[in-house]
Amino acid sequence: MALEPIQKILLGSVILFFVLIFIIVLLVNNLGKKSKESVGYRSNYPSSYLCNDGHRVRSLSELHIDDFFFKHGIPHEYEDVIIKTVNSAEKQYKYDWYFPESDLYVEFFGFSGKKYKENTEDKIKFYRVHGLKMVALDPSVLANVNENIPEKFGKQWVKLINPRHCPNCGGALDKRV
Repeated sequence: MALEPIQKILLGSVILFFVLIFIIVLLVNNLGKKSKESVGYRSNYPSSYLCNDGHRVRSLSELHIDDFFFKHGIPHEYEDVIIKTVNSAEKQYKYDWYFPESDLYVEFFGFSGKKYKENTEDKIKFYRVHGLKMVALDPSVLANVNENIPEKFGKQWVKLINPRHCPNCGGALDKRV
């Protein structure tokens, strides 16, 4: 049975239509993957927890720690990148918190596993090699943040806290208090 010319044209058009749809789907999927890769860490671990000071953090653990810093009136920045040049090559790490008034970094190492442990060790070495002050926190501090975090900071804690802030809400106190 031979196809009429009009049938050949229709069949060719239908096949071309499906081929074009297939190509478009492939392109859209590849563009989506590239955009996710370019965002990287932020797309895999979005900042979805809102702290009292307005920071958006990635976990409930970080929320408790950030709120603790805010409650004690410690000016801090959340999550940015430290870039250092070593042997003409740039090395960068993302920090969890930075206290600009004391030039101190705080890292919360909240995961486990072999790869994470290796990355943690590399990060600690990075701070040491570049002479950057860093306090490492782990999940054990969350059991009692009011005692455990100041203990982790040691003598640096006294330098950080500003006695002119309310310990309950973090608001500034006037000279009468």
